[in-house]
Amino acid sequence: MDNVLPFWPSVTPIMQQLKNSALIIAHPGHELRVFRFVELYKPRVYVLTDGSGSAGSSRLHNTIGILKECGASISPIMGYYTDKEIYRIILEKDYSSLTTLGLKILSDFQENNIQVVAGDALEGFNPTHDLCRYLINLIIAVKEAKDGTRMLNLEFLLDGLMSEEDASLVVRLDDDSFNRKRKAAEGYAELAYELQSAIQKYGSTPFMVECLRKVIRPDIFSSWGDGIPFYEQYAIEKVNSGVYKKAISFQEHLLPLIYHLSTNLSPG
Repeated sequence: MDNVLPFWPSVTPIMQQLKNSALIIAHPGHELRVFRFVELYKPRVYVLTDGSGSAGSSRLHNTIGILKECGASISPIMGYYTDKEIYRIILEKDYSSLTTLGLKILSDFQENNIQVVAGDALEGFNPTHDLCRYLINLIIAVKEAKDGTRMLNLEFLLDGLMSEEDASLVVRLDDDSFNRKRKAAEGYAELAYELQSAIQKYGSTPFMVECLRKVIRPDIFSSWGDGIPFYEQYAIEKVNSGVYKKAISFQEHLLPLIYHLSTNLSPG
């Protein structure tokens, strides 16, 4: 039988009321990282992009199918942008578009009395993942200030594995729930190769444990020290090789978006 272990005392009472929870992810497929969490708590789900990548083929339908099987609530924000659109927004610093999205999510939070939010962690691996985390933190801050209440803000890793010691909430899967999770992942054609590669690299054991961590410092905008994030270094290499025209930079592109949202993400 699977079990849930909240290691933070302040988490325990809220976890008992997770009917008012939300899951915000940057791309379709991220829900597989917390598949059992979704099965257990049936959060209201928001997906920022359609996962179409450079090929232009949306994979949102796979995620919607998984969420419905898990009994999760589907929000109006599902595949709000294509991947090409979100990259354009970041490169062009399209403040108004992101502000509009943030306000829509905030309004939906208020209408559905969302008290607990889980979502992508800040890792410096992908700019859209990090932008998702910035939006989560800012939306929560605005809602807390407006309502005068505290929310539980949880994150989970996408590029790495979180240890149980670092987690605030640990969900251990039994054989049945793991088999459902694996079946859902294997049925996700676009991610099947990634799944097999991950299992070959880490084994299946880490995928039988889902770790979520309480966000202690939502005001921290970077997790990579004094250097540049991986996504920026990768983009620079692509520019140098002629694949990309321009590299997304944390200082030039992400940071101005963060500052704009932090001062404008308010219903007034």
